[in-house]
Amino acid sequence: MMRSAMVLVVGICVLVFPPFSAFASSGRSVPRSLVPQMFLYEEKPEKAQPTTVPGSVTWSIDMRTDARGHSDPVIQAHIAVPKRHLTAVLTLERNADPSVSASHLLELSFQIAPGFKGGGIYSLRSMSMKATESDRGDTLIAVPAKVTDNLYMLALNDLPEARAKNLELLERQWIDLPISYQDGKRALLTLEKGADGERVFNQAIQAWASDDLAGTAAGNAQ
Repeated sequence: MMRSAMVLVVGICVLVFPPFSAFASSGRSVPRSLVPQMFLYEEKPEKAQPTTVPGSVTWSIDMRTDARGHSDPVIQAHIAVPKRHLTAVLTLERNADPSVSASHLLELSFQIAPGFKGGGIYSLRSMSMKATESDRGDTLIAVPAKVTDNLYMLALNDLPEARAKNLELLERQWIDLPISYQDGKRALLTLEKGADGERVFNQAIQAWASDDLAGTAAGNAQ
């Protein structure tokens, strides 16, 4: 059975994004356990449906050590859309800066080669998590910020209920990153975790949870 199209509501405009099967070159989809899927959907005002551009995503985990010698896992995704001369690096890590009101920090850094038709990246609005590629998804509770023309950040809410909800959403398989170009057009980066991404997220989330429990226990003992 063909999957239904994905619908993204942005302001008063409704963008209908087709599922992977709408443009797959073969008669069957690529197993997510082997090759995580990645798509760039671009708004085309003259068309009812956006343009779909396939790309690639690879997942890894890094360990960063703070000034106190404490190591913490950092989720990394390397994104490439060769047909648009666009690459990006996504990182998600636990916030260790007490002056920043956030539980976790997501950074999305773009590298744009000459020939990019959008003129550059103008904004990153949010991040949504979905169980399947065709779902609408749920948006993480976070505040977006533009750091530079090519670097964007999401600060995840650190209130207990919001933190628990965000960590629950991060367990889902698919990620939507709605962006806009400098020429005013909107686009959507859609990433699949696949087996590698799922392993990376599980490892990081479990480590964060263990440290949180240890910190709570230490605080109660004082």
